[in-house]
Amino acid sequence: MVRNIALITLTILYTGMIIIIISLYQNNRSQLTSLLYQKFNSSNIISTKSSQYIWCVNHYGPNNQLKDFIKCCIIAKLNNYTIVIPPLYPHYGRRKTRSIQWFDEFYDLKQLNLVVNFITLDQFIAKFKTNKNKVMIDCYIRQAELISNRMWYPMNTLVSIQNYFKIKIDFYRYENISRNLNMNEILNKSKKCSSIFLHIHYTAFGQYFSSPNIYIQPIFQHLHRTPLIQRMASQLITLLPNLVVGKNHSQAKLSKLAVIHMRLGDYNVMSLSNYIQQILYLINSSAHFTHLHIMCPYLTSTNIKQLTDSLPIAFTTTQHLLNYVRFILDDYLYDVLEQEIAYQAPIFIASPWSTYSATVLIQKVYHKKGIVYVSSKKNSSRPLLVTEKKCKIFQIVYFI
Repeated sequence: MVRNIALITLTILYTGMIIIIISLYQNNRSQLTSLLYQKFNSSNIISTKSSQYIWCVNHYGPNNQLKDFIKCCIIAKLNNYTIVIPPLYPHYGRRKTRSIQWFDEFYDLKQLNLVVNFITLDQFIAKFKTNKNKVMIDCYIRQAELISNRMWYPMNTLVSIQNYFKIKIDFYRYENISRNLNMNEILNKSKKCSSIFLHIHYTAFGQYFSSPNIYIQPIFQHLHRTPLIQRMASQLITLLPNLVVGKNHSQAKLSKLAVIHMRLGDYNVMSLSNYIQQILYLINSSAHFTHLHIMCPYLTSTNIKQLTDSLPIAFTTTQHLLNYVRFILDDYLYDVLEQEIAYQAPIFIASPWSTYSATVLIQKVYHKKGIVYVSSKKNSSRPLLVTEKKCKIFQIVYFI
């Protein structure tokens, strides 16, 4: 009874704080962002921006979009473009125009400004307006031969932005680039373009990252979630010991958190039993943690029972935590918060073949934030400890 009252109290306090903060931000978004970017522009942190601006089309879910954004940052740095901070979108919803998720609501642009020349979408639109309701972009550069079945992505981006800003976006000319893309071709096609809308096939980006380059690490070193997201995640971490299930435990002893990401349900990277083997190996080896948070929104009651029967420690899952915050957080915001929880945790165990995991893994390693492992798909039950040297190899797979 006492525990339930404490949980209800914590939930009410947390809910009230988040509703107030989010409401204040959303109601004053334009004013706050204007003041923020005035500060960026006057701080002289970055050298003079290029006179060429590039807005890249991103693909698939949020972490793939973030991956494409980082690739576009590198292309911009190689060609001396100023990048446009793009809108982000939740997963799925291919049949409808998806709602916009603003980049600056989740990632700290003040940090990113230290390594990347950028302009916000608001600034870009204001700069290239030809009249009150129309924006003209010089060049739409695209791999026409490869993107014919991926036209939904640029159309969704353009339609959603046009609807939001109540404008019409059009292009002075279209430039096609070959399927065997090279950087010089982009540079040559864009010579007479002061503004560029770039749509390259998702896999074509990868050829520039088949070996480590000098830009990935500094970009990730300055990729931080906003202070508000950090604080919200920290509050959720303090809630976890109150939600644990599993073996007998004392909340006072649940002092060191580990987080594991399991990719099950939407795509089964490996079996739940294999993930459990990875956890048991770490428990029985030198990795010392008192409780575990399992990131996976698709666990069934059968899965929970298997975890309870197999694990000797207390744990929580995505569902346990989401049940307490679902009525104030949408799924997109919760996903970002859960990633930040993994980032802040002393130990993170990533899933292979997951950009969701990879985002956290690369951030933690380059920020020197705790210990990072990646689960093994091989018959061996031993997860791989990810060092900075190994991370440079891992990021090759991430970017292809």
